[in-house]
Amino acid sequence: MKKLFLFLLITNYAFGQISGKVLNTKNEPIAFANVILYSAKDSSLVTGTTTNELGVFSLNFSQAGDFFTKTSFIGYGNSVSNIFNISNISKTHELEIIYLKEENNTLEEVTIAAKRELIQTTAIDKIINIQSSLLTKGSNALQVFERLPGVITNRRNNQFSLNGQNGVTVLFNGRKVQMPVEEIMALLENTVADNIEKIELITSPTAQYDADGGAGIINIIFKNNETLGTKINFSATAGYGYREKALTTIGFSKGYKKLNLNASYSFNHDIRKSGYEGDGTAGASFMLGETFNTFYGIARRYQNTHNLNFAAQYQPNAKTTLGVDFVGTFDKSQNLVNNGGTYQPKNREYFEIVMLSDGLTTKQNNIASVFLKQNFSSKTQFNVDLTYINYANNSPATITSAYFDKQKQAIKPPFSIFTFGNRGESVSTIDVGVFKTDLSTQFSEKINGDFGIKISYAQNENDSKVERKVNDGWEIDPRSQSQLKSQEQIVATYSQFKFLLNHKANLLLGLRYEYWKRDFSNQDKPFEISKFFPSVLYTYAVNQNTSINFNYSRRISRPAYTDLISNLFYTDPTFIFSGNPLLKPTLSDILKVEYSRNGLSVGISAQYDLNPILRYQITSNATKDMGISSPQNLDYMKSLNLFFTYPWQITQWWKFTLSSLTSLRDYKVSYSLSPTEKRYLFQNLNISQQINLPKNFEIELSGWYNFPYFEGPNFIKAFGVANVGIGKKLKDDKGVFLLTLPDIFRSFNVYSHNGGMTPIAFDINTISHWRDETAFYRVIKLTYSRSFGGNIKKASNSFGDEEKNRVGN
Repeated sequence: MKKLFLFLLITNYAFGQISGKVLNTKNEPIAFANVILYSAKDSSLVTGTTTNELGVFSLNFSQAGDFFTKTSFIGYGNSVSNIFNISNISKTHELEIIYLKEENNTLEEVTIAAKRELIQTTAIDKIINIQSSLLTKGSNALQVFERLPGVITNRRNNQFSLNGQNGVTVLFNGRKVQMPVEEIMALLENTVADNIEKIELITSPTAQYDADGGAGIINIIFKNNETLGTKINFSATAGYGYREKALTTIGFSKGYKKLNLNASYSFNHDIRKSGYEGDGTAGASFMLGETFNTFYGIARRYQNTHNLNFAAQYQPNAKTTLGVDFVGTFDKSQNLVNNGGTYQPKNREYFEIVMLSDGLTTKQNNIASVFLKQNFSSKTQFNVDLTYINYANNSPATITSAYFDKQKQAIKPPFSIFTFGNRGESVSTIDVGVFKTDLSTQFSEKINGDFGIKISYAQNENDSKVERKVNDGWEIDPRSQSQLKSQEQIVATYSQFKFLLNHKANLLLGLRYEYWKRDFSNQDKPFEISKFFPSVLYTYAVNQNTSINFNYSRRISRPAYTDLISNLFYTDPTFIFSGNPLLKPTLSDILKVEYSRNGLSVGISAQYDLNPILRYQITSNATKDMGISSPQNLDYMKSLNLFFTYPWQITQWWKFTLSSLTSLRDYKVSYSLSPTEKRYLFQNLNISQQINLPKNFEIELSGWYNFPYFEGPNFIKAFGVANVGIGKKLKDDKGVFLLTLPDIFRSFNVYSHNGGMTPIAFDINTISHWRDETAFYRVIKLTYSRSFGGNIKKASNSFGDEEKNRVGN
């Protein structure tokens, strides 16, 4: 520690300083922008630096004179200042705010050349410019998630992980999507990727972010083009796999000097197939005794989805921005699932069950926000945000069952637990209101402060039941009936301070307090948590292209309300899909160090999770006569993680990006038949290649691969996916054709061994594999995209630019 303080003192040079701030046209700070100081006498370079996360920079110099600055950042145009004179080097000289405008390109969304870097790294996150990827066209947001470096989407268990850790919070435009994980996955699957501008993978969240999400935060930023004039984007995709696929998107933007309007609509039609099959044994399963059984489920979904995005920003002056935005999704799908299996009890007759589930699901999700951004001065900014979220889901389903003996002759159900059918119904609504306000101020040249308050209130209602067909009538199964209401209140406040230690180093100290209370109508006492969540971030810029970051943070992963309610529903007479009222939130402590140089990012982290949550774990009820699939807590998980991202420009026309995660994990599970500890090594690889060919052709190859790993008491075999995209830009800006082939090797097979690590309820020991549609069929998609709008230039929020325009007129 003494060496560290000595190092900081030595590097705090006694030079004069020039300070300033770099913002984009939305008055948002630009982190890691390059600021170069030149001598006006001969245009020689004097010194240079990069901005911090707040867009602030500080330049040291040792002699008086006339100077000018040049500021640049990837995806933005350069800014050259007027010449200024400094005669007294003993004072700190503050420059006017530097505004950078996004580089103008009329066909920015569809052009193949001159695109932004796919991955940009900052001290707290990775920015994925997904429109730089050909495979974005014709995809939904969930498919994009599956190609993000470090992100694993588990469609079988409806879970996200980031850098190998569970507990991920999803944001839309910086606002938390407060829904259960399985509903978030459904929402992402219904969200057209062409409407997304970029995705932020925030692996080192500071105190200004919600403490929720032990692994980090995934923030989806939707397109919001700020242009003068009118611009129209059009995209149409046709595809085929199991059955036909179609996707049409149209976007409209209208820009004035003070007002920007953006709207987009998309329609997605998709018919897809997925399924699983397996076999194994159970020791005393479901009152049948020792049994060998096979099982399968083939799902066909007929889906139609409408998406609407709208945003408006009004800037009456250079310091004030008023805005509204809206994201709406309406989805209607028919789900046909053929379930079945065979049972061979040790001392009983063999029989087979065949079931057909016919469900019609209607989902609607709306997120509406109103916000104000006020710059009181170049040193103080104030934001207010009001958000309302509404979600509704209606999912009735009818299940018919038939039973057969070895000779395939129809028989009556052999046990009373088996019925000729079930009829299920589930109606859910979620309403959330959120108020958030933030204040950012610069106390001095070296100290910045951020303060904020957030209050949210959520009301959830669920009415679900399953009726059993007995003889010729229907009766409600009391194990499945759930009429539940819950309320959730979260009050949070935070403060964080940024200290510019010298022109190369800065330190951010943050503390967030959160009070969380959740009431359930079926429980006597509410669940309450009141905790502090500290965060520390130290950044040292070795030079313009090299930095080292040290980070510590404490996080929490709250269970969704559907994780906690009991007795939801079942589709198999022998298994209930239920919540777990005793489920605990996960508390995570993360310590990380990361080195970045010219796009290369290498880091190591240590993480301790108390009570990590795993979903769809198999246990039994108290009487040991019913299987339960429910979320459960591991006792703990300790992880030591090594991760890196390496962009390699092999040639001028070939770029290769490799991301890797290696994780040594140690955890304990106690909900299995006996408490067990396990240590294993997890490995994930993510690869992307972009190849530019003559005549405006481009090829993109991407893929990811997970090596074998353990998930609670279960073992998962290695699996991966490779994707190909081929693009052709037409002459005279007439658009782009894109051919995409997802999962070219048809390898999206997930093999799992339930009970493969340690015995679980009923001594279940089964091996199964789940296959996505691409593993069943070759899927091909063809997309045409084009933008219309003529000579469009970026609108400027700079007061100085407005004055110039007045003079010119």
